[in-house]
Amino acid sequence: MKNADYSEDKCEKILKFYMLSNKLKNVIRTGWKYWAVEGERVESIAEHVFGTLMLAVSIYAHSDKYEDLNIERVALMLALHETEEILIGDITMFDYDSVKTKKENGRKAVEKLFEDSETDKFLKIIDEFESGKTKEAKFAYMCDKLEADLQAYIYRNNFNMDKVNPTCLADDRIKTMRKAGLDRPDKFFLASDKPKFDGAFLDIANYLEKLEEDK
Repeated sequence: MKNADYSEDKCEKILKFYMLSNKLKNVIRTGWKYWAVEGERVESIAEHVFGTLMLAVSIYAHSDKYEDLNIERVALMLALHETEEILIGDITMFDYDSVKTKKENGRKAVEKLFEDSETDKFLKIIDEFESGKTKEAKFAYMCDKLEADLQAYIYRNNFNMDKVNPTCLADDRIKTMRKAGLDRPDKFFLASDKPKFDGAFLDIANYLEKLEEDK
């Protein structure tokens, strides 16, 4: 009988992390609850992660500007960027009290989740993403933001403004955008994130705005 490549202890650790991560398949993105998205089903955190990965692949494949990008490193960042939410949940910009401690609690969460790992390579990847200094981290960050904007665009006809959480509409940032004439959450999302984009991401954001104008 061939010797096992992985000990039972290692197999247990692998499955433990997988099972914890698997929970994200059934956790609906909190933001869509705040914005009262209606439909048979609403995006989970795991689906958002999948969306960021597919967006990264698509942009990388259609632009020679990113030829020197380590796309494998980007993919790993995106696969792990919501890991903390396994333990602390999905915190939005409207969860004012939780936002104050999100960074600290998020760090504790990922340390707990990766405590069985034999190296700190995953923590380094998450730290790189959070710091936003490398070209891979910047690319991954813009994928994260643009994917949410695109999902909001997909939901553009499913927002029920009469049921939106009052906290959203009371936010000064949202009030300012509404005064500027923006009337739907997908427009709020894009207007808020567009200043964070450059390169292909800015081109896509502009194209998305043009789609709205042409209708």
